[in-house]
Amino acid sequence: MSKLSISFTLGKASAGKANIEHNNREFVSSNVDVTRMADNVTYIRQDIREAYEELFGDALEEYNAKQTRKDRKIHDYFQHIAEDKRRETHYEIVVQFGDSYNTAVGSENGKLAVKMLDKYMRKFQARNPRLHIVNSVLHADESSPHLHIDFIPYYTQGKEKGLSQGVSLRAALEEQGFTNQNKKLNGMVAWENSEMKALENILNNHEVERDVKGAKHKNMPVPEYKASKDWKKLPKRKKNMSTLEVLENDLRVTREQKSLLEVENNKLTTERNSPWKCFYFNDPDKQLFVINKLECLNIPYRESSTGFEAQQCHVEKIRSIEKQYKAEPINHRDRLRDKLDRIIMQVDNYDKIFDGLKHYGYEIKHGKYTSVRPKNSDRFIRIKSLGESYNEYALRNRINARNDYENRVTDNLKSMLDEGKKDTIEYRWQYVVYQYVMTFKGGKLPARKTNPKVPFTFINDMELDRLVALNKKINDGVSIQSLRNDLANSERTITQMENRIDSLINPAGFDKDLFKVAERWYDVPSHRRNQDDVYILERYEYTSEKYYGYKKAIADNEIEVAKIEKSIYDEREKI
Repeated sequence: MSKLSISFTLGKASAGKANIEHNNREFVSSNVDVTRMADNVTYIRQDIREAYEELFGDALEEYNAKQTRKDRKIHDYFQHIAEDKRRETHYEIVVQFGDSYNTAVGSENGKLAVKMLDKYMRKFQARNPRLHIVNSVLHADESSPHLHIDFIPYYTQGKEKGLSQGVSLRAALEEQGFTNQNKKLNGMVAWENSEMKALENILNNHEVERDVKGAKHKNMPVPEYKASKDWKKLPKRKKNMSTLEVLENDLRVTREQKSLLEVENNKLTTERNSPWKCFYFNDPDKQLFVINKLECLNIPYRESSTGFEAQQCHVEKIRSIEKQYKAEPINHRDRLRDKLDRIIMQVDNYDKIFDGLKHYGYEIKHGKYTSVRPKNSDRFIRIKSLGESYNEYALRNRINARNDYENRVTDNLKSMLDEGKKDTIEYRWQYVVYQYVMTFKGGKLPARKTNPKVPFTFINDMELDRLVALNKKINDGVSIQSLRNDLANSERTITQMENRIDSLINPAGFDKDLFKVAERWYDVPSHRRNQDDVYILERYEYTSEKYYGYKKAIADNEIEVAKIEKSIYDEREKI
């Protein structure tokens, strides 16, 4: 009977041992064979915040409703757990049969390992009802097949303090029957032993015996572990090689490295010369999501008045990032605040607020405390529980303040007409304000809130912002001729900045070929240096001080170029 070892590793999100983006190949590390990525199997892929809303949304609403102090309310349970030093937002286990030597991807054992991992995964949730899986992927694109399972542990039995259903690995395992027996056999160890037993049964069912290995090396990252293995093999291999073979081997390695550097250089050159393409999203949150991903991946971009721009060579990657976006779910309380803020902009008195809510499908219940029930909900929400800006007194004051403002604007227009100021700039400005107020009151101009939980956070559409900017310029006395003069000055400024960039990229007296020779000599290990390079450097008196001086100057120039490019972008935006 053949033997295979079993690996079962539990990792914490806070320690970086639960990397969902890596598991889903949102970024690809150096140990991944991209030609095999299609062989990976994704079982479950759920947004973790969506999972938190599904598991704890009702319990959180119930908990907050009981709190009389604002500082004890929890507005975002996921963030609350993330900031808790004792709890984890989620955990990840990595499961593997065998290793890269006896269970390599594509081998017979590798194919068998994929089948056994698949069988283990499909019964994991049934064995662990209190471990909610948010992401599960079987990787077949690395050296050996292995399984990643990311889960949220949760309890359901009510607690004296806190949520009736919340995050806790210890409590989740206790509800599954794994309790502390003694110091050596606690609930966690008992659960891990149970899962190892399930893995061993799968092995035995396929007529494979478990190989228990005593690992003598400490836990270390994959690249570090591979480097240590290579280091151990290197002296033994070189003992059996002649001096000529050793030199030829080192030369081959150097050529391979040079080839990789040339590929990377060509890629960078292609990126630098690639044209820029505009991207625009109707949803600002989606645009912010994409931009954050670009920054994490070090993909250059520049914001524009209609969105942002990125180079053509990154279009495919950006399109794949777009598909990853999922809009944040809005709970019933936030949605109700948003509806109230919009209605208050359109009604003249307090009682009409509830007519507006009925229009949006809310059921109204009047009494000591006015409550409303949203569609698709079985619970009423007290209006006063939404916050100090939403009690009856505050709502009446907000409507009265808006009515007073409208009346002041109307009275100002009437008095200016009576005084014969209809043709003045001041009258036109007041008239524009009046039109904006009436347009908002009639609900004809769409508006989006920047923060759904905070009143008075509406922003206007882009066209309105442009009209306001143009209106301000006219009031400042700008004319067509002055705009043309400003444009000509800006163009001259941009030309000067572009010339400065050229001088920084190609500084006088800088020899690129000599610099590359010095780079090969000074920046590589001594056993990989080419003796021909040192003769060239000595001939042209290219010392290490001179090389490192140029290297620092190039780095400083790159920083200055980036600043100038930002200034050019700002100047073009102004144009």
